Amino acid sequence: MKQIDRPATAAEITEIVGPLDDAVLMRILETDATPAEVLEAFTWATADDQIGTELEHRPRGVVARVYDILKREDAEPDERR
Repeated sequence: MKQIDRPATAAEITEIVGPLDDAVLMRILETDATPAEVLEAFTWATADDQIGTELEHRPRGVVARVYDILKREDAEPDERR
């Protein structure tokens, strides 16, 4: 499978992470993360703490920025319901 090296679209991001607040979606779009980077960040954000130990590193670069956005969103109360 060929890796996509272009920034993820809003539709791709919501397909990967699910519904998001528009402001959160815009912050992720502004990172110019590829679909693969969004998927990696989402995997880090939803994984247990063991993933960092097993991989022996933390998220880096764009993945870390998207991860931080997702974790901030996860920490806030869900006001979308």
